[in-house]
Amino acid sequence: MGRKKIIEDDELLAVARGVFVENGIGVSTREVARSAGISEAAIYQRYPTKEDLFFASMVLPPLDVETVLADGPPDADVCGHLEIIALRMLDYFREIMPILVLLMTHSSFDFEEFSRRNPNSPLAGLRTGLVEYLQSQQEAGNVSLGKIGPAVLNLVSAVHSLALFERLGVHGGAFAEGDVRGMVRSLWWGLAPRF
Repeated sequence: MGRKKIIEDDELLAVARGVFVENGIGVSTREVARSAGISEAAIYQRYPTKEDLFFASMVLPPLDVETVLADGPPDADVCGHLEIIALRMLDYFREIMPILVLLMTHSSFDFEEFSRRNPNSPLAGLRTGLVEYLQSQQEAGNVSLGKIGPAVLNLVSAVHSLALFERLGVHGGAFAEGDVRGMVRSLWWGLAPRF
């Protein structure tokens, strides 16, 4: 009969994620083990290599897409609703940016493999939800008749870039809410209905 685990896998991965985010990819498995209160051998029994541990631990926190898209102003004020959505997206991107930066800087990172291991990506759900929202607004006559997909890609990419710039320390590490709203308003000029 095997011994009872001192720490469950999800707890170990959360500790490892915290250690990697705080100390970078170069941190030793010894440090991860110390932080988790287990031996290095216990880590290697579960994850044969440090790389396996790293990639298993680098999961993005869940995103409630409905919450991001919900509770906007009345339907006619699509621009104001998009501003609120962009601010909520920025909060989420700020949360995940430390993980994404570590993933992107790892020499073995493969986005296709990452996507296969994370089929329910919060980013894909966010994009799909935004497309559906804007298509419904388009059908109601509140958005121009252009293609919605590129506009959504533009908004998600722009907000994601703001979070990355903040992580890098650009503009003092924080963008003002007014800047985010202004960015959305400039995008809105391309989406606004033409009467």
